[in-house]
Amino acid sequence: MATSHDGGRGGRRERGAALLVVMVAVALVTALAVELAYQVRVSLQIAANGRDALKAQAQARGAVALSRLLLHLQVKLDESAGQAQQLAGLAGQQAPPVPRPQLWKLVPVTSALTEGLFGGAGGPVPPPALGDAKPAPPAEGQFDAVIEDEDRKVNAQLDGNASSGLQGGQLEAFLELVADRHHDFLFEREDANGVKVSRTDMAIGLADWVDEDQVQSAITGNPDRPFEPGFGDENFYYDRGRERYKAKNARFDSLEELYLVAGVGDTFMAAFGDRLTVYTKRDAKMNVNAETRPELLTVAMIMARPKGQPILSDPSFPERLEKAVREMRLGGFVAITPQQFAAVLESLGVAVGPNYTQGSKDQRGAFTDRSRVFRIRGTGTAGQVSKAIEVVVTFDQAQAREEATGLGRPLHWYEE
Repeated sequence: MATSHDGGRGGRRERGAALLVVMVAVALVTALAVELAYQVRVSLQIAANGRDALKAQAQARGAVALSRLLLHLQVKLDESAGQAQQLAGLAGQQAPPVPRPQLWKLVPVTSALTEGLFGGAGGPVPPPALGDAKPAPPAEGQFDAVIEDEDRKVNAQLDGNASSGLQGGQLEAFLELVADRHHDFLFEREDANGVKVSRTDMAIGLADWVDEDQVQSAITGNPDRPFEPGFGDENFYYDRGRERYKAKNARFDSLEELYLVAGVGDTFMAAFGDRLTVYTKRDAKMNVNAETRPELLTVAMIMARPKGQPILSDPSFPERLEKAVREMRLGGFVAITPQQFAAVLESLGVAVGPNYTQGSKDQRGAFTDRSRVFRIRGTGTAGQVSKAIEVVVTFDQAQAREEATGLGRPLHWYEE
């Protein structure tokens, strides 16, 4: 009886161990299955994101290409208007300026534009009629682009031809840009190297960065010769930090290079970076067709003669100037000439320099009425992925050379 009793107990112990082994095995298999399913989902999502990233990049490139095509049409329109003015001048006629619509402002560069131009590409496709060929699959994703005019910004190169008076205009534009007393704190404190740079010192630093000598420049106050060699070392500021370097003595290649100039930092670029450019050619003039109140006020201060007229300090003046210019430009979609802008200023009670008045033959003004360099920010979206491309393209003959007749020459290309 004892032997039978022990055998029964052993059998029960064996059955409990088998159940335990089965439970452990099921748990392990379940964990492996869950982990495998998770890895498959992750791999699938990575593949989907990679696919969408390629689609979004293609959409962004499409936005840039369509923008360049639109700008090419704008340049051709401007050239046609200029030729009409020249023909009128040769005929001895005083023809009024030809209105030039700004196509890149009138036409929104979005995927909706391609849908309208190419028969609803990207939208829902109706079912084909009986016997018709199978329609192409709809385009996936969408894009949009924002175009900015670089020529209306202040040229930070400060390397214009002094004999033409353009360098004086560039210097004046920069000093007017930073003149607002609300920005005094940017020029009244020392940086990490113990350097404090005033507004004029920063302008000198910009000029010294691109000039060919090693001598620190000085501002003369003469618009026909704004800079002259001084007696100091232009690398004085750059020998005081941990990483010493010298001025480039060549033109800036990008806005990021401005950070190497004494006094330029994140705070300065946050305040003025969107109103500065380094991509226009050496003798490019500033487009008078400004957009914002600060830009309009800067143009007004440059044109005003004498300087410091009380009306320019009137708090209501920027609003009245913006309203008058927008009315003349039909809401901002038509370009005006520097003489027309000067006429607006005179109508508001501002005295302007003689080289900007109607009928003036003086070509030494700092302004023009057309642009040749543009910044394009194209964004493409597919699924949950977005890609952005930033391009600066020029249509100026001197910069673009043989590419000026096509879609322009990229001067700067950045992809996220």
